[in-house]
Amino acid sequence: MKDYTDPFEETYYERDQRILAMLKSMIVEVITYCLKNKEPLPRFSRDQIGNYVGCSKDNIRRMEQNSLRRMRRRLSQLTR
Repeated sequence: MKDYTDPFEETYYERDQRILAMLKSMIVEVITYCLKNKEPLPRFSRDQIGNYVGCSKDNIRRMEQNSLRRMRRRLSQLTR
């Protein structure tokens, strides 16, 4: 099946862009709700985040690690 294409198949880039868009949506919804109701921001588990954005908790963990790595690199460049 050389030329088979699944209409629901997405590339890694497309998946990452979808997940990032869903994470941004989640953040906006939670912050808006908390500001409107004067409540503290809740804490979410990786499972809860994964369920909301439609991926596994392992993908969320990988994204966290990559983000922290980039932040450390940028912060170390600022202190030079």
